Amino acid sequence: MMEDSRKGNILIAEFKSVSRGIMVTDSMAKSASINIVQASTLCPGKYMIIAEGEISALVSAENIAGQQGGRHLFSSAIVSSINRKVIEAIGGKLGNPGSDGAIGIIEGPNMADLVNSSDIALNSARVDFIEYRLARGCGVNSFYIMTGTLSALSEAVKNAAAYLGERGSLLAYRIIPGPDRQVLKWMKSSLCSYQV
Repeated sequence: MMEDSRKGNILIAEFKSVSRGIMVTDSMAKSASINIVQASTLCPGKYMIIAEGEISALVSAENIAGQQGGRHLFSSAIVSSINRKVIEAIGGKLGNPGSDGAIGIIEGPNMADLVNSSDIALNSARVDFIEYRLARGCGVNSFYIMTGTLSALSEAVKNAAAYLGERGSLLAYRIIPGPDRQVLKWMKSSLCSYQV
């Protein structure tokens, strides 16, 4: 059976030490057939890597993280068969907030659950990500912001929030219909892109 090219798999690994995280990330990149989607420091003094690849390569990379990370590995999770738009958003390929339509914000503490919820949101309705932060620059919480029509966002947010609620991983969610242009202006200037 052919794998759906619109789907992908990711590994999320978080380390309690920046130096150990960078060292282990280097070992994973050299030893497993993975593509690093994002690798960055987190506050306070943590390091996170998100890599994509075949499940077997990600399992190998996760094993390396466990062996070499030891007590410094805070958490790791493989999220399989997700929409490539989610992976692209994590990597910094984001849309722009439009002047019409609405925005929806979803927040949660568990990165793997948040990634799965964003996949559910994309599969529910036609929406685009305008921000996607996994525990970066905001302590331990992660969030994503979507844009689209009010009806599309309502469906996407409802389904994503329901999934997170069932998992005990929902902090908050909001839909803002027709956001004020001043809000959009400041939102554009505060959103991040991680691509180098």
